[in-house]
Amino acid sequence: MKIDELYKKHLIDKSNIISIILPLYNEEGSICFVLDELFDFITKYECKYKFEITFIDDCSTDNSVRNILEKSKESPQNSRVSIVKLSKNSGSHIAITAGLNVSRGDLVIIMASDGQDPPFLIEKFIHLWGKGEKLILASREKNLDQGYISNKISKLAWKLMNWSTQINMPSTGCDVLALDRKVVDSFNSMDERNTTFIFRILSLGYRYIDFSYVKRERYAGNSKWNFFKKISILFDAITGFSNRPLRLITKLGLSIFLILVLRWLYIFLKVYIFGETPTDLLIIVNTILTSTSVVVLLLGMIGDYIWRILDETRKRPIYEIDVIEGEIFDTK
Repeated sequence: MKIDELYKKHLIDKSNIISIILPLYNEEGSICFVLDELFDFITKYECKYKFEITFIDDCSTDNSVRNILEKSKESPQNSRVSIVKLSKNSGSHIAITAGLNVSRGDLVIIMASDGQDPPFLIEKFIHLWGKGEKLILASREKNLDQGYISNKISKLAWKLMNWSTQINMPSTGCDVLALDRKVVDSFNSMDERNTTFIFRILSLGYRYIDFSYVKRERYAGNSKWNFFKKISILFDAITGFSNRPLRLITKLGLSIFLILVLRWLYIFLKVYIFGETPTDLLIIVNTILTSTSVVVLLLGMIGDYIWRILDETRKRPIYEIDVIEGEIFDTK
């Protein structure tokens, strides 16, 4: 028996459980609609899969939890609905992380609980997973709940995060995805704070495929993602996965320093070769700019060292095994 067959033997006895993780915060107006759609969809797979629908409640203050418990009584035979309550409001990315930590499915799907994500995405995820894909992203072609300017700003923010982190992901952004159990286990081995879950997943290095869809308008209520939360996520992505800004600071300081070296050389030639007397203003300005460039250069270098310390203390896995070939003893 090949070594990869031995390592993957556990796949033969899959429990065929699919976990659906939905972060939740004050969605009482849309939660019944979301569950109705999920229940209608799940009945199609009654003989093939079991579905665990898990809501991660981020300290909702409305009737969301009560509505879920009441609606769960109508769930199909092949599904179970549960709620994991967090002790404090920590944001949707922490809620999703908690969902991935407690999930038990062979395939784990992350969706929103506001009714914007159509259930046909689940069917697409299951189909691609059945073909052997381990990581599947659903990128937003358009968000109908946002205006033209908001969509443009959102795309610009995702492009900025892609550029700064150098982690390849759909340029229009992604918050709906499906992960094979292997990817989930790798993610759960990471112990980090203040980072975005999607970049943490992609930083593992697993190959992914993506398809686009149109995000629907919200069924009810308003989006909880205000401007400041979006800026916070942007900042977490840049500082959590990239030292590129620090490198730019270092290059900026070095560039300014080299330009000023040429200016000092020009002054030296004027004074000692052509016998001209430089003005006091020229000397003062050059001295100030030279000192500033040195400070910027040193800050960039110190920042790069701090980044390396940060990167080491996180203890991220340095590799992940995807495929194993060769032979080992079958101890059976």
